[in-house]
Amino acid sequence: MGRPDTQDTQDVESNHGSSAWRGWATVLLWSVLGYLCIIVMVVGYYNPSLFPIDPTALVFNKNISPFFAFSQGSGHYPKPHGVKIVALVPFHYHERTEILDCYLQKNLVRNHGFLDQVVFIPQTSDPVSLEWLYSLVKQTPGYAISPPGHGMEWHIAKDNVMYIRIDGDVVFFEDHTIPTIVKTKLDKPNSLMVSANVVNEAALASLHSHPGIALPYLPELHHIKQSSRSKLQLSQDWRASSLPQWRGPASFRVQKGFKPPFQGHRWLLPAEAGSDRDPIAGSMYTDTGPSLHDWTVSAQQHYSFLHHLEYKDLVHYKFPLWTDPTEPISQNFGCFWGRDAEALSEIFDHPSENLTNSWSGPDGSLPHVTIDGKGLVSHYSARLGLDGLDSTDLLDRYRAYAQEKVCLQTP
Repeated sequence: MGRPDTQDTQDVESNHGSSAWRGWATVLLWSVLGYLCIIVMVVGYYNPSLFPIDPTALVFNKNISPFFAFSQGSGHYPKPHGVKIVALVPFHYHERTEILDCYLQKNLVRNHGFLDQVVFIPQTSDPVSLEWLYSLVKQTPGYAISPPGHGMEWHIAKDNVMYIRIDGDVVFFEDHTIPTIVKTKLDKPNSLMVSANVVNEAALASLHSHPGIALPYLPELHHIKQSSRSKLQLSQDWRASSLPQWRGPASFRVQKGFKPPFQGHRWLLPAEAGSDRDPIAGSMYTDTGPSLHDWTVSAQQHYSFLHHLEYKDLVHYKFPLWTDPTEPISQNFGCFWGRDAEALSEIFDHPSENLTNSWSGPDGSLPHVTIDGKGLVSHYSARLGLDGLDSTDLLDRYRAYAQEKVCLQTP
């Protein structure tokens, strides 16, 4: 009597040891899961294409720019009252401007945009392109045509009108690009022009060539058998995720003077990319690579841009404002007052001259030019024709995107 039961004592000690073991196992399990989540998030952030869904989207809203842009989580910015806003569009090729047309119409005032009018300035004598343009203007309220001539946009500008110069070869811009640069221009009256963030152009060429922004796309060297989808389905697919992997010799490099492998070729991501295989890497790190102005570099940039566009991570391209960059800014998408058009014409004709030689504010203030990094623009530059970007399928991809996401659907 009075002696504790041996079996009960053993059970208590046994249960205590088991509980301790289970506690340590739980801690270990959660630690392993935590490390795995961190690894998945890091890998997913830099290469979301490795997963069927973007894991970082569960934590971060990647559609929201980290910089102030009114339509990206900071409230609505209405069209400024009493300000007439006109788009001036130098026109070259109808194949490209028919893509831009979707964006312009969406941004007209009658479609709740900022543009009171769009004025095209013909800079071509091609009868097919001109016939297309006159037909478009005739059937589109708010569209007009000015007298033809290179640089005419600087001469037809009126003092009290705000202008957006949009080159006719622009093939993409974000919904908030025009309102954002308009707001910045009004906020910064000492800036002669506020340029949008034009991908891989002028002062931004080096910035948009950084790893993680420029992806290691390479040209397909031979026709790759297409999937079983119809030609119509393939022509309407702009998504990088539908492209096959690049295949080619391990020694392949894109070097100076690289010629298009065939017309309509695509650019593809290799399974493993060497440090100097793609055009941009070759340009920056080797003596045999192309210059940053070569068509191959542009092709790599455009395919990289479409890749980021699909995966909704355009934030990689963005920055707040850049005032007075040391290199010239792009004139392909910029906001200015008509009274400053003559000074801007002189600046773009003589980019090395000091701004103060052409302009000074009414209060004696010094002029500036500003790049607004919050609104993205993609400009299609094909200086070499069929020996350059026109040898790729890029225009078809931009056209397919516009038709799916931008063009107004009419009954």
